[in-house]
Amino acid sequence: MSVAKGDRNKTRERLEVTEVLKGLCTYTIQICKNEKNFPKRDRWILTQHIVKEAVKAYTHAKKANAVEVMSEDDYRIRRRHQVKCRLNLEALISLIEIAQLVLSVEEDRVEYWTGCAVRAEQLLAAWRASDRKRYRQLLTDETNQTQQQHPKG
Repeated sequence: MSVAKGDRNKTRERLEVTEVLKGLCTYTIQICKNEKNFPKRDRWILTQHIVKEAVKAYTHAKKANAVEVMSEDDYRIRRRHQVKCRLNLEALISLIEIAQLVLSVEEDRVEYWTGCAVRAEQLLAAWRASDRKRYRQLLTDETNQTQQQHPKG
């Protein structure tokens, strides 16, 4: 199936964000199961929560991407998953920071790890902005006004 030339960048953004999130998710799992990063005696404290947020961020992005937007309700469902993905990324970054402080995870590793999460957030924000523009005509006046008041939400 071919993609119209004008929609290629938008499609690429959606695919790139899910690929970055998949990479973040797999990297997170690898780090959390590595005894050098999280010794067995300490692993139970944070790793389950960290992995859960990474997996949820990825799955919410995949769910959002799976929604074919044909109506305002479709757009709202897609948007809800995008917002949940963003919240999971914020929680993941917070947990990574806590892991560094409490469990002394290496600074270089944390820097790379959070960099991946921040990159995912940036791509997600671009995707959301693209959707806002693309589906504006589907939205009611009330929804458009709310989106203009809270453009990042």
